[in-house]
Amino acid sequence: MPPKLCISGAQQDEEDDCLPVKMIDSRNEDAQPVDAMDALQRFRDEVIDENNPRQLFSVSRMEGVEELKRDILVNYKSKKSNLKARPRVRFEGKEGAGSRPVREFLLGAMKIADEGIANTLKPIMFFEGVKDHRLPVHDQSLRLTGAIGRIIGQCALHGGPVLHGLSSVIKYHLASPSADMRENPPPISVEDISDTDLRHLISEVSLTLNQLK
Repeated sequence: MPPKLCISGAQQDEEDDCLPVKMIDSRNEDAQPVDAMDALQRFRDEVIDENNPRQLFSVSRMEGVEELKRDILVNYKSKKSNLKARPRVRFEGKEGAGSRPVREFLLGAMKIADEGIANTLKPIMFFEGVKDHRLPVHDQSLRLTGAIGRIIGQCALHGGPVLHGLSSVIKYHLASPSADMRENPPPISVEDISDTDLRHLISEVSLTLNQLK
């Protein structure tokens, strides 16, 4: 049995959210499918920059979780951060070494993508929808899409957490070759519509059409 790729962030024993998938190297048309975890490890081996010094991230957690999130986000907005280098994290006023500060930093970073960040009127969210049907928020005014992508990428690269509850559409897109999209479209369902009013309307129309058949 091939290893399971928990794209949604589930633990290995949560069978519903873990997909036994194969990956194809899109750079090679004749490439054979490989196990997803093998592909991930190969990606890490190819991308992680071992030749440069560790990238230092200095943040403060003295003013609460939301301010820590904003501190972390600044690092991902900056083009000077070398996310390919091994990370090294320093929390203001705290001494720490090894992997624990890095794990805490990456966890805080992923919480930005997962939970959003507090704002004056309402939280700024980057993903929306019900559990297992979450999709990215399409809002060009945020101008943070690149930073969120870098968070997800760095967590994947350096063994950080991943997002929970993503739509099967995203899982399918990540786990399938792009050439298959036309012949085998992703498994889209009405639950993938984050707008509850629109989802209800489409459900009613679908029900009516089925009754008329």
